[in-house]
Amino acid sequence: MPRLIALDGSQGEGGGQILRTALSLAAATGQGFELSRIRDRRTRPGLRPQHLAAVRAAGIACGAKLSGAFEGSPDLRFEPGPLQAGQFRFDIETAGAASLVLQTVLPLLALAQDGSVVEVTGGTHVPRSPSADFLGRHWAAVVARADLRLGVSLRCAGFYPKGGGELVARVRSWRRPTEPLLLEQRGALERISIVSGAPRLRGSVAERQAEAARSRLWEARRLEPEVELAQPESASPGSYLLLEAVFANGRAAFGLLGERGVRAERLGDQAARLLLKFLEGGAAVDRHLADQLAVPLALSGSGGRVSTDEVTAHLETVVEVLRSFGVRAETWGRRGGPGGLSVERA
Repeated sequence: MPRLIALDGSQGEGGGQILRTALSLAAATGQGFELSRIRDRRTRPGLRPQHLAAVRAAGIACGAKLSGAFEGSPDLRFEPGPLQAGQFRFDIETAGAASLVLQTVLPLLALAQDGSVVEVTGGTHVPRSPSADFLGRHWAAVVARADLRLGVSLRCAGFYPKGGGELVARVRSWRRPTEPLLLEQRGALERISIVSGAPRLRGSVAERQAEAARSRLWEARRLEPEVELAQPESASPGSYLLLEAVFANGRAAFGLLGERGVRAERLGDQAARLLLKFLEGGAAVDRHLADQLAVPLALSGSGGRVSTDEVTAHLETVVEVLRSFGVRAETWGRRGGPGGLSVERA
């Protein structure tokens, strides 16, 4: 076993991003790591249930030796073994983000010789994480450009604080690309879509959210989006909205969750304004997608370049972890402004 890479979990973005990136790279490359001071600057530091689910998922996928894998642990030692495809189920007892567990394990499982099926329970539409719709419609569509083929379906929605949702993902063995993924000039706008859902809520919330977003897009730029009113099974009441713009060579999505005291019309208008602001620039992908593409680009072996509307602390943190594992990656542009991500061919 090569020496373990030492990582400081209090640096950079200082949250679960360092952990998830390290887990994906370690399991995929066979290079272990030691992570200290996990989420040291957070109100509740250490590993939380959603982080433990990611640790256990990656660990099972590669038969890793683990030390420090318990709730509240400030340190983790992860020594990976060989990857194994299979059928997996991981349960997050809280409303922790099921989507983040899938983003951790799907790219690495794709490197196994056979395909895999992964079921995860927990939160599917929760704050500060990609929603099930963002993952299945947006992220999956872009990584497919790098021949990473996967599908994510929503079996049951789960909102904060109850959770109880369930996602099911299928990933094929990755026939990795020979050419880099280049998403720098987005090209012409091809379509805009709206997905709106409000399971177990009264008052036509899904319709009102979608109509407010549609009206704002029409008034501002005479844009006519496709509208889908989703009606998923749900373990608890809640609402969500996802607006997506598809370009000839780019993609951007902006999602919001309903909040107590916030009218559906206001939520729809806010989401539309986020998308309209993105359209004013020239970036190929949105700020959230940029950092979520870093690991797939690194594991593809062919790298790539993407431009984004905002260089975030999350993106810079991911790049630092990639470098710790020997991946040649960098950002350009200033934090908080437009820029991009570059990952070189391995």
